[in-house]
Amino acid sequence: MDYLHDLVEEGMYANFQEALHAFQTKGCEALGEPKCERTDDFKGEVMGAMFDLLGDDVDGAAAMMEDFEYFGMLD
Repeated sequence: MDYLHDLVEEGMYANFQEALHAFQTKGCEALGEPKCERTDDFKGEVMGAMFDLLGDDVDGAAAMMEDFEYFGMLD
């Protein structure tokens, strides 16, 4: 999430919501990376479900992901 804020400060996106939307639709291509490593599909599905439930509450989704990782639910 911090990286998305950094991209706004660097002028790549007009605001955080634009950067977040680009990341949600394009993945790491939106971060200016030509190619990126594939992440764990299950974690991606969980994060997608978080955004479905919480809408644009990025902080809430990040906090829930930290909780899941802390309790070993995403290992």
